[in-house]
Amino acid sequence: MKKALLLMASLALLLTATAAWADSFLVLGRAPMTGSEAEVRQKAVADALYRGVSQRACTLVDPATLRKNLEVLDKQVLADAKKFITNYSLVASATSGTSYLALVSLTVDEKSLAKALIQAALRLPTGHLGSMLVMVSEEAAPGRPPVYWWSGLPGAPEAPAPVSKVLKALGIKTVNVEPLKALLTPHLRQPVLNEANALELGRQTQAKVVILGSVRTYPLVTPEHVAPPPLVQLIALETTGGRPVAMVETDGPAYHSTPPPDARQVVTAAVEASVRDLMAKVAASDAAGLSAQSEIMINLSGVRSLAQLYRFEQVLGSLSEAVTKVTREAVGPGQAKLKVKIVVPASYLADQLLVQNYGDFLVNVVETSARHMDVVLIPKDQAMNPAPQAPSAGASMAPARTSPAPAPASPPGGTTMPPRPPANQ
Repeated sequence: MKKALLLMASLALLLTATAAWADSFLVLGRAPMTGSEAEVRQKAVADALYRGVSQRACTLVDPATLRKNLEVLDKQVLADAKKFITNYSLVASATSGTSYLALVSLTVDEKSLAKALIQAALRLPTGHLGSMLVMVSEEAAPGRPPVYWWSGLPGAPEAPAPVSKVLKALGIKTVNVEPLKALLTPHLRQPVLNEANALELGRQTQAKVVILGSVRTYPLVTPEHVAPPPLVQLIALETTGGRPVAMVETDGPAYHSTPPPDARQVVTAAVEASVRDLMAKVAASDAAGLSAQSEIMINLSGVRSLAQLYRFEQVLGSLSEAVTKVTREAVGPGQAKLKVKIVVPASYLADQLLVQNYGDFLVNVVETSARHMDVVLIPKDQAMNPAPQAPSAGASMAPARTSPAPAPASPPGGTTMPPRPPANQ
């Protein structure tokens, strides 16, 4: 029994050590042999910490951005590299000629480092962008048909190589398209889909953004005075409201004779830069949308029980792409007031409320403005079978005027509803 306990304890220590080792890594620091041994050792350790943070920073920044901004990285992020170190320890040290060497085991706080890189404009704040569905066709060689995954042909990549490379470098999550292939119909197997079809596929995968368009990845030779077609044509659509959030169109280099040996590399770099530009615009649009959060007061009438009110609040709160917070401000006979924080236009929220499932009641949005929304809850049986209105005593026998639809009965404590039928039957 004691042997078993000792074995288990040893295993636990081994696993703990393995986990700690997985988080830390070794870096060799160097310092000139000038000054006391303690001072030299301290400089060599500081050099190792700088090198360690530099290594991690280089893996978090897109290579093209890194090449153009080495000075910014050094002055704005690495100038105080030690603050990104969670812990470190000196593993070994030695002298080598006129240098002192220090082997240091260290752990970097990558979250803090990534935040600093974002603040220095070296890394896009893409962590909150959600998943993206990529529907970009590629013209890879002259005379050949475009290549795209929704063609249904075997071997087609999920995205052109330059597009995939940039998205991966930026840490953007893309949707697995395999489940979508079974849903493809002949009219969808076009090199460039229309926005409505692309958005429908994006919503089925719960992607937040659809990237739609085409790229050319080879140097095109055209006659003199004839401009080549665009190298890149991309648009990013947010699936919630279907609106375009970013667009890029790039004219590639023009070749009127045999392209130079590095022409393909030049074209690839231009495609990658365009994708990077598109993602920067998407990130900026998303940040602007989050900062543009507004508040709206929903005035509910026709509330017949707390259970109905609770159900409405549940459904409202579930619209996470539009609503960030719901607060119950007041409750009275047949009425309630809810303060709602939204990141979409009030009209979009109204449309979403009309098509939700509320169980035994329906919802009618009577009036909407930027700050207020009047909503009536209507029992399903009343909406399906509105009660006929009896003529009042002593009413004239003149012919009755026709109306487009019978108006629902007035809710308790409310006013007569306009003859607009609820949209979520």
